[in-house]
Amino acid sequence: MLKHLLLLVLCSITAAIAFGQGVQNGVVYENKTRVVLQSIKVENLSTHKFRITDKSGVFSIEGKAGELLVFSGYFYKSDTVLLTGNKPLEIFLTPRHNMLNEVNVTATEAIHTGSFLAPEYHNQTMVYQRDARYGNYKGGIALRLHYFKKDEKRKAKQAEFLKDQEQQDEIAKVFNADNISKYLPLKGKDMDDFLVLYTPSPMIYFSKDFNLLVYLDTNYKAFLKIPADKRNTQLEQ
Repeated sequence: MLKHLLLLVLCSITAAIAFGQGVQNGVVYENKTRVVLQSIKVENLSTHKFRITDKSGVFSIEGKAGELLVFSGYFYKSDTVLLTGNKPLEIFLTPRHNMLNEVNVTATEAIHTGSFLAPEYHNQTMVYQRDARYGNYKGGIALRLHYFKKDEKRKAKQAEFLKDQEQQDEIAKVFNADNISKYLPLKGKDMDDFLVLYTPSPMIYFSKDFNLLVYLDTNYKAFLKIPADKRNTQLEQ
């Protein structure tokens, strides 16, 4: 009786451990093209175990909710995914930009997996809907909304960067030695120090209350109050 009880307890513990750990399955694709990626390393950062995707991009690795999986390949940027369950994953890796010119893609390399690129949707990946139980295609399409969000954020950052560059260029046309010397009796190092200290930021320069003459007069008076040997201290603050 005691022997049977011990076996039952041992089996229960083993089952609990196996259930707690679980197995995470999934497929790794190239971002946007949806070509399956072979030989991608999938590592569990908690257990340090790893697997390599097969020729169909498929992987299977031990993992449970709360653990991190890292996906890495020589030609692709690494990606990290937090496990929240054992639902099959679809991972999309982005090619490294400095390797793009060295990769020749042919028609035989593109594996059709039921997706297409739609120009009217910013060339983002769209996939056919699948049966939740068996993974079979059931018609219709499912939009991957996170692609649109990423694309929008990227475009917003690019637009913000370009706007800032344009504004800096416009400010530089005004706040340079040749132009400011028309308004203030500064030369050489004094002019350089003044420009470093008082060239305005885009927020100040493009504010509706900005007045160039008032701004120069105010800051020139402040500049004259700073001893020449103390200006380096002001520059470092």
